[in-house]
Amino acid sequence: MRTSGTASVILILPLLLTGVIAARQPPQPEQAPHLLHPLFQDHAVLQRARPINVYGDTVPGAAVAVTLGSATAQARADASGYWSASLPALSAGGPYTLTASANGETKTASDILVGDVFFCSGQSNMAFSQRQTQGAADDARSATDAGIRHFNVPASASLTPRRTFAGSPRWIVGSPETVGSFSAVCYYFARESGLPAGPFETAIR
Repeated sequence: MRTSGTASVILILPLLLTGVIAARQPPQPEQAPHLLHPLFQDHAVLQRARPINVYGDTVPGAAVAVTLGSATAQARADASGYWSASLPALSAGGPYTLTASANGETKTASDILVGDVFFCSGQSNMAFSQRQTQGAADDARSATDAGIRHFNVPASASLTPRRTFAGSPRWIVGSPETVGSFSAVCYYFARESGLPAGPFETAIR
């Protein structure tokens, strides 16, 4: 794979899906509360070999029950409605079903894998898509590893902390039809891992 343009620092770091993205501030008025934070949705990848922190928003003071496979955890929402629960570390594998219940509401995320999550941040070089690379079509035809799932955070400016994302990003399962939209650096790095992988892109285009 070769890309063009000026050199830039490209940083790829393992990311445990904890509270890194979600600041513990009250939701902005235009943001509806999510019992499960949007990171935790169908096809998500969670970091292996470390405790798994799951979080979201509900009614202040509500008791929350969380299950992932056979693991369970309990939490209670704080005065702003934010809650966080820690589940035991798991080895790479899956699929699992993640469920959170509180205040008469239940949310479920299916086809969850446990593997390595990579935080892919930068500018145009990181945003450079797989379909723009040399040999992209041949590589896409062989992209049959459904254990690679890509998450692209929409670019959006805010003068105050956000607890969730703008828009409705989702985890995209890698396939010949989908990898063209993945960050090329993220995808080719994840392809070499040999484990379920969740490249998590926050690049500025």
